Amino acid sequence: MPYIVLIFVYRKTGLSPAEFKSYSESSHLPLLQSLAGPLFPRSHARRYIQRIPGSTEGGADNANHPATVLVGTPADIEYDAFAEMIFDDEAAFRAFIACVSQPEAAERIAKEEEMFLDRAKKRIVLVDECLVTTGPSRDG
Repeated sequence: MPYIVLIFVYRKTGLSPAEFKSYSESSHLPLLQSLAGPLFPRSHARRYIQRIPGSTEGGADNANHPATVLVGTPADIEYDAFAEMIFDDEAAFRAFIACVSQPEAAERIAKEEEMFLDRAKKRIVLVDECLVTTGPSRDG
């Protein structure tokens, strides 16, 4: 059974959403891949919150970049991205964590995260498998 983890992250104060995404994709993810090697998750999907620049309707952390919220208010959505990491099983997850928790790797990750994340706000949660319902085929 797959072992699925969601990670909710917040960008560092002073970074724009575009800078946050760029740093995450061009620096952070390659670092994790290089450190974990074959222990990297089976998949690592990232979703970045769509934000409107220049508005002042967001919460304290995102007053100039509120989320594009369809139900609720921009202040309800303060995190900037979430990632879904899927491992083959719990043992694969634990092997990955052991690898990235080695002192040298953990130090490199922490230093790098300080460049673009508010590490104190990061949250990680275990979830069940994804259940998907699809609509009817749109083909001819």
